Amino acid sequence: MAITKPGTDNWPSLIAQWKRSGLTQAQFCARHRISLPTFRSRLYRPSRRSGSLRTLAGTNTSATPLFLPVVCSGAPQPVLVPPSASPIEVILADGLRIAVAPGFDPQTLRRVIDALRHSSC
Repeated sequence: MAITKPGTDNWPSLIAQWKRSGLTQAQFCARHRISLPTFRSRLYRPSRRSGSLRTLAGTNTSATPLFLPVVCSGAPQPVLVPPSASPIEVILADGLRIAVAPGFDPQTLRRVIDALRHSSC
C-alpha cells in the first residue's frame, strides 16, 4: 500500500473531514492512504495563522485557555506540643493506667481503652 502525503493546502480540509467522519485517526488514515504519524503531526501542529495550539478536537479558536490553573495546598501542619508539656495520666477504677501526650486523638484513646477492657490477656 503506497502512502501519500497530501499537499500543505489540503491538511485543514483533511482534518475537518476526519472530525466529521466519526472514524478513528488510524481508520481515517488507512482509508485516505495517509501516514498516521504524519497525520498526527499535522493535527497537533501549532497554527501559523493564530499561534494557537491544536487540541485533540481540532483547533482551539476560543479565548478559553488550554490549561486550567492548579492551586496546591500544603500538607496539614502537625500540632506542635511544647517540650515542657506533661503527659496526661488516666488511672481507671479497675487499675488500668494510661499516659497520653497532649494533642492525642480522643477516638483512638477510646478504642485503646475498649480493646484493653475486652482483651482476654
